[in-house]
Parts: sequence; C-alpha cells; structure tokens
Amino acid sequence: MTALSLLYTALNLLYQLNLCKLMFVFYTVVISMGGCVVNFLSGVVAAPPLLLQAFKFGKMAHTTQVSRLLAALEVPRRWFFHFYVSASIVVTIALSLMWYVYVSGAGFPPWATTTLDVLTTPHRTQAVNVTSAAMALCLLALQIYRRLYENLFVSVFSSGHMNILHYIVGHTFYLGAVTLLLSQAPGFTSVESHIVFSGIEIQHIIGTVIFLLGFVVQHWSLCLLAGLRKNRGTNMQEKYLMPEGGLFEVVSCPHMLAEVLLYVGLLIILGPGSDWLWVTLWVLCNQILMRCLLLDSRG
Repeated sequence: MTALSLLYTALNLLYQLNLCKLMFVFYTVVISMGGCVVNFLSGVVAAPPLLLQAFKFGKMAHTTQVSRLLAALEVPRRWFFHFYVSASIVVTIALSLMWYVYVSGAGFPPWATTTLDVLTTPHRTQAVNVTSAAMALCLLALQIYRRLYENLFVSVFSSGHMNILHYIVGHTFYLGAVTLLLSQAPGFTSVESHIVFSGIEIQHIIGTVIFLLGFVVQHWSLCLLAGLRKNRGTNMQEKYLMPEGGLFEVVSCPHMLAEVLLYVGLLIILGPGSDWLWVTLWVLCNQILMRCLLLDSRG
C-alpha cells in the first residue's frame, strides 16, 4: 500500500470512531494514572521530575524546572478565562442549534452534521429524550457563563503559570462535553427522530436540585477564595491563604466537591446510558487529583 492509501485508511478509521468519547476515556485513564504516580506513589517510587513539572502548576508547582521545553510551553494561570470564552462560544452555538431544531422545527444544518460526524462518529444513536437534552444543555450553559463571569470579575489570580497541557485539556473539555451532549440528543443523531417534549420526570427534578446545589456552593466558595486576595497588595496575591467560612469549615475544597455535584446532577438528568458518564468520570478523577495535589502543596 502506498503512503497515501495508508493515510486514507487511517483517516477513515478515525472518522468511524467517537473521538470525543475516546478523548474523555484517555483523560480518565492515562492522565489519572499519571496523577496517581504523582500523588500516591511518590513516597514509594520517586516520580520523574519531568512528570511533576507537567502535572503541577500555580501554588502546587514543582519547585525544580527540569525541562526547558516544558517551562517554555507554560502559560499564565490567569489565562483560565480563555477556557470559558471558547466554551461560551461553543455552548451558545449549541443552544442556537437546539432552538433551531426543537423550537423552529427546522432540519439540522449540514455543516453541523458534518462536525458531529467527524467528532463523534457518523453512526450516532439517541440516548436521551428531548426534555433531558434541553434541560442539561441549558444548565451546562448556565454553569459556563457563570464561570466566565467569575474568571473575569471575581477571581484574583497570582502570577503563577500552568503547563500547556493543562491549557489544551481545559479547552477540549468543554468542546467535547457540549459535543457529546448534542450527539446523542434527538434530532442530532444519524437516525431521523421525532421531536416531542415529554413531561418533567423525577430524575430531572433530582438532577436539577443536585446541580443547583453545586452551582450555589461553588460560586459561594470561589467568592470566599477571591476575597482572601482582593485589596491586599501584590505580595498577598502571590501567597496561598487558608480560606475560612462557608463550607470551608466542613470540607477542605468545597468548590471542587461542588464541581463533581454539578456534573453528577447533569448525569442524573441525562441518564447513565449516555456518554455523559465519561464526562462525569473525568471530572471526578480530575477533582480528586487536584485536591490531592493541593493538600500536598499545603504540606
């Protein structure tokens, strides 16, 4: 076979795969394994300094820079807001498409069909109903818009940096999450669907309550964290200060616990049979790893 035919075969194989789902599986398994080495096995087996430099950032950053390449690929931590700018654009497009299909009764645009075909396979099947998909997307959009507001007007970032890998994962997470949600919704699959809104069911109520609980707790906790650094001068903004008040009196990282609640709530709304399960598993693994890194940085 020629190189061109091999390339065509490889691209065709990728086209048949659900790339967004594979991405979350990769993040959950591979990145979590690396995090386990950094967090739990470092006392038994010395973690490679290169791995430490890649995983830790900000106040958790590894003190020794062993790779000039990784150091050169670091970006300011305040660039976190970039995640939510791109996510806001993606979720707004998704909301517009859902309105276009569910409310206006129009067909799914060809460019959007091609995009979902490439990112989530052309062989998509329905896994949720119209009501579940619409509720989950609206709640997810609410979370993304709120996080954009917090990053722009509430949070106070230090001059720390993060590895470019964290930056890439942050962007691809929201793109993949929104795309996976749409890909299994009626009207967005490869099979023609009948668009009918069903009534509100018990899982919708339970999921929404859990989501809103996480939503409120996370905002409250992030405001408390931001208050530690506001109007305290540059030197104080560079230090890590122990938060007090709110749920910080009960758990060490309520904002991370709230993040898990948010995505568990959406999973209950969408159902465990949807690919949102992989999004939730990654959020759970990521928050556990981040919490362990944070506690380790406190000594």
